[in-house]
Amino acid sequence: MLYYNCNYKSQEKAWILVQKMKKISKNTTKKIAFVGVMVALTTIFSFVPISFGPVTLALMIIPLLVTALCQDFLTTFVVGCFVGGINILAWYTTKAASPVAPIFQNPIVCIVPKIVLGIASWGIYNLVRVIVKKSKKDLSGTALVSIDTAASVVATAFAVVIHTGLVSAFTLLFFSGKNLSGTAIDVNFILGWFGLNFVIEVVSFSLLVPPIAAALKKARLVENSFYIKSACQKKVEDEAFHTKEDAID
Repeated sequence: MLYYNCNYKSQEKAWILVQKMKKISKNTTKKIAFVGVMVALTTIFSFVPISFGPVTLALMIIPLLVTALCQDFLTTFVVGCFVGGINILAWYTTKAASPVAPIFQNPIVCIVPKIVLGIASWGIYNLVRVIVKKSKKDLSGTALVSIDTAASVVATAFAVVIHTGLVSAFTLLFFSGKNLSGTAIDVNFILGWFGLNFVIEVVSFSLLVPPIAAALKKARLVENSFYIKSACQKKVEDEAFHTKEDAID
């Protein structure tokens, strides 16, 4: 009898281990596929810039912003490196004829702000989540999703501000006083160049990125405890409602 119990417990532990390995493998596959899609979108936006009149938005950072709201720190950092690398490659090839190409051919101006952008967005977003989780309030799933959305908007807006600030600072640090294609690089140049783009990017990206991240979480294409809790609570509430209806009938 003792041997049977020990054998049963061993089988149970083995089954649990197999299930954990399957879950890890499934999550890893999802993560690799996710990174692949984000890198592909970054490549398209980097090599095929989309302009709206005189405004050219930095659409190549959208996949990175989405990653920061959906994935862990390491994945966000890796995608940030890809975004910076792909972007500088574009400035050496398809964008090489641009008057400002020398600025973005500098790795510090082009790559570092992209990496910091992802880290900043990930950090701000998860800081809000940690604060909420540590609070003793038993929030409903719907409330958690609302908090998640608000955190996403704040993280995206601040990350875009930080990114633009770093690009501007590094540009002045390395190119202030120099002349590029007849244009003097100074504070006035930075304000005129980034001013309108900056405002549009902060507003539009803050409105565009969070819904994309929310859709991915709701579809369970990425893991997110807030959305899982919301879905579980909705399922429990639905079951309770149907049970009550059956009891009335």
